[in-house]
Amino acid sequence: MIAKTNTPRVLDTSALVHDPKSLLAYQDDVYICLTVLEELDNLKERREKSVSADARVCIRMLEDLVNGHNAEELQAGIELPSSETGKRGKLFIAVDTNIEVEESLRHGIGSDADNHIINFAFQLQKKLGREVSLVSRDINMRLKARTIGVFSEDVPIDNQITDIDLLYSGVQYFEGDLFNRIETDKDFKLSGDHYQFDRHLFSEEVQKNMYWFDDEHHIGVVTQVTPTHVITKLLPKKLGKVWGISPKNQRQAIALNQLTDPSYDLNIMLGPAGSGKTFLAVAAALHQVIETKQYKKIVVVRSRDFMDDDPGFLPGDLKEKSLPLMVGITDALVSMHSGEGEDCNVHETVEHIIERANIEFTSMAYFRGRSLDDAVLIIDEAQNMTRAQVKGMLSRGGKNCRTILLGNLSQIDDKFVSAASSGLSAAVNVYKNYEKGSILIFDEVERSSLAEFTETYF
Repeated sequence: MIAKTNTPRVLDTSALVHDPKSLLAYQDDVYICLTVLEELDNLKERREKSVSADARVCIRMLEDLVNGHNAEELQAGIELPSSETGKRGKLFIAVDTNIEVEESLRHGIGSDADNHIINFAFQLQKKLGREVSLVSRDINMRLKARTIGVFSEDVPIDNQITDIDLLYSGVQYFEGDLFNRIETDKDFKLSGDHYQFDRHLFSEEVQKNMYWFDDEHHIGVVTQVTPTHVITKLLPKKLGKVWGISPKNQRQAIALNQLTDPSYDLNIMLGPAGSGKTFLAVAAALHQVIETKQYKKIVVVRSRDFMDDDPGFLPGDLKEKSLPLMVGITDALVSMHSGEGEDCNVHETVEHIIERANIEFTSMAYFRGRSLDDAVLIIDEAQNMTRAQVKGMLSRGGKNCRTILLGNLSQIDDKFVSAASSGLSAAVNVYKNYEKGSILIFDEVERSSLAEFTETYF
């Protein structure tokens, strides 16, 4: 989570290399000086592969954040990505080579680079007239900084940045009963299941198609936002099962509503491993292909696989090549059909379902030029996609096509993609304004206590 202190941070090279997410870990302003950038540049050529790889990740993340800003804007500070739960300050890229050197550091022993960074923090503190903190993994550097009057700290151990900290979440939670916050009944209930609330009850991010829920299991979707009011449609407290699946929490209930609402042709869902993204998407797709017959087939792709690479070296035809890479989907199918009788062969059942739903497991490498009609397109592991790749995939939808984009920004494992540059992040920022699109970020893990502990603390 984001550290909630009121202190500007100067980040040392060691802090950034140890955890590039340190850039997004604080509510207040973050400063990086040229000396740090120079050290990062030198580290990327180090023989130790782990060090050079970490330095490159950090450089790439910085590039994603500052891209499009000129020198004056970087020194004046650029806004770091924020959300309802993750408020951040600005990022400053500062010149430290032309500032006065503190007397006690002019002839100091040790690294010249360390002394430059400490001096920058010291002079920044004088300029701002308030305490500044130097963040470093180097114990001696922290001690030296404190000696001359600059507070210092290590990188937070629990520095976990989640999807919901970075992006528009698509949903707002209220403690207690939202209806108890109503001060007057005047113009409260408009008609049927539509209600009008004062605008100030909702966050600044409230917009059409945003969902909300409270502790009393009320769930609503925003249908209109005016300068003074928010009009919402109240959903039934107990939503029907979808493909025999009941939601385990209110966000899952919202997800199933979004995934089966015919007014949407794009559903974007993010969240930690085990939150149910893939499971719910598959259940909703099966329901709409087999039961309601709204679509004729399901097409499943996984972002990591073959977007720009030919999978020809793998044995078998395209289906045989792709199936091992789609185990997340097939595991979901096995899980939701494993209780259908003791004598039932689950794998035979799954094969039957795949055939009935006309499920196609394929590769992105073969998607160029395709147009999908009457289909549900599920794109899994989308956090590893670039903006161009997401654009290419979302343009494949033809007549009567629902596209479902799934991912988890904390599990990016592509060395060329960061949370800031991920196509999934870009999709949320762009399509949150799409009238026929829905966005939902999960914040609960339903898989197991081990999965929940791992997502929270590891």
